[in-house]
Amino acid sequence: MRELEVQFLFITKNLLKTCLHFALLILNVLALLAVMWIIVPAPSDEVWLLSVAVSEWSLWISAAALFGIGGAILMRVFYGNGNLWIISVIIGCVALAISLYPPLSVISTAREQNVSLSLRAYFNRLRGDNNSRGNSRSFTTYTFSRVGETDLKLDVYVPPANAVNTGASVIVVHGGSWNGGKRSDFPQWNRWLAGEGYTVFDIDYRLEPQPNWTTATGDVKCAVVWVKKHAAQFSISTEKIALLGRSAGAHLALLAAYSAGDSRLPANCGTAQTSENVRAVISFYAPTDLLWDYDNLANEYVIDGPQTLGNFLGGSPHESDEMRDRYILASPVAHVSAQTPPTLLVHGSEDQLVRTENMDRLADQLKQADVSHETLLIPYAQHGFDYNFNGWGSQIVKPAMLKFLREKDD
Repeated sequence: MRELEVQFLFITKNLLKTCLHFALLILNVLALLAVMWIIVPAPSDEVWLLSVAVSEWSLWISAAALFGIGGAILMRVFYGNGNLWIISVIIGCVALAISLYPPLSVISTAREQNVSLSLRAYFNRLRGDNNSRGNSRSFTTYTFSRVGETDLKLDVYVPPANAVNTGASVIVVHGGSWNGGKRSDFPQWNRWLAGEGYTVFDIDYRLEPQPNWTTATGDVKCAVVWVKKHAAQFSISTEKIALLGRSAGAHLALLAAYSAGDSRLPANCGTAQTSENVRAVISFYAPTDLLWDYDNLANEYVIDGPQTLGNFLGGSPHESDEMRDRYILASPVAHVSAQTPPTLLVHGSEDQLVRTENMDRLADQLKQADVSHETLLIPYAQHGFDYNFNGWGSQIVKPAMLKFLREKDD
């Protein structure tokens, strides 16, 4: 009986040891499978969403990999023989190295921008929006235009009582490939800007029926007109209005700002008495040259660029001269002039939806026209990186945005 008990304990011990080895190995494999999408192009839009998440929260995976590595080493120390622990450690080390790419890659960019990256802020909350000057946690919704049976609305975030109202405002245009998305999809950024003294107007525009390139642009211009007409109501200056957009919304923000007063792209409300001009534009990962974009795809497994552009504009630029001219007219790069408002262009180097050349091509045009502009490339960042309000990219962008806006408000 004693011998059976000893054998049973021996078998149980070895079984537990094997299970622990495999559990640690699986942990490290899962960590590697997750972080590999930081550097490997995604094969689908679902995996692309995962790549955004793991890029922004990679240090959580670093912690898992460290746990797996440490556990495998301890298993070797306490349980001796076997090679499984070596495989586990190797896989864990590879996962750890990749997971450290996002924070390590932005160090030089942060130094250039005089930004001190904060681990405390990074780990504060997954979508925290702390602001030392206070948060405006509520908004009021208004209708700024009615088209047929459709009400176009905007959400207004006003500076809280403990913030200094600068008289400046920011009109925010959401993304979504021109056929999706919704206003106030990044509310933490709106609250933060309000906490810094800016009145924020987060707007709708028509998503359908497509092609909607003229109606969407006209809706953005109409929102600018509405904000100017109601400036006294919100204690803002008509001379301190900036447009801010993300992705397709950034394209519309740039196009509306750059084509102010252009009769080919009119506002969808009368502008005879009110100018469409804005003081500045901030663009997050915008497509800026639609003709170039049609033939120069980003990651075709994530987004069908030609189909998306074709739906937005009504066809292919190769089917006729008229369609080619339409693509040019709808491209911000075609509207740059000496009167173009100051522009801040932000892009992620790993963007799989909108290639970084879009930022470069527009920046070249702005430079040639001697327009005040700044570019900010976040080395590790994917399209939509700023969804993580406390991420490395967001920590760099926030002070750059404030500096840009305040310089233009003076």
